[in-house]
Amino acid sequence: MLNETLYQKRARRWDRWVTIIIVLLLLIPIPFARFESWPTGGTILVRPVMPWSRFHFCYTSFPGGVPIEEAYHFTWRGQILPANRHSPMLLSITSAESPLLKWQNNPELALEKVFQDGDFVQVDTFWQPLLLWPFSMLTSKLT
Repeated sequence: MLNETLYQKRARRWDRWVTIIIVLLLLIPIPFARFESWPTGGTILVRPVMPWSRFHFCYTSFPGGVPIEEAYHFTWRGQILPANRHSPMLLSITSAESPLLKWQNNPELALEKVFQDGDFVQVDTFWQPLLLWPFSMLTSKLT
């Protein structure tokens, strides 16, 4: 009986420490990528960024009609590494039809509204604790 209570106390102490460590890890800020239409400022997509994160813009060039795929990656610091451009923060996509945004291996997201309005796509990174991400998504849906 004495051994069972000792093991139960150890188990409760272990549970508390694991819970505290998990909460502390969730409070560490990590980089996020935000895709917005510019100048209207509508948010298209917000995703956490890891060094293996990548995204692609796929479109048909205007006026040539050649299919183009632009690939971008991220560094450990959340900086964007373009495959063939020097400044990827504001992307002007000259496309004959609606361009597609592909994040990682997720399905493509058609940028129809951005294409119809003639907006640019602005990509910026910001740092935020992972624990706050669901709350920021909730507030963006409410507004």
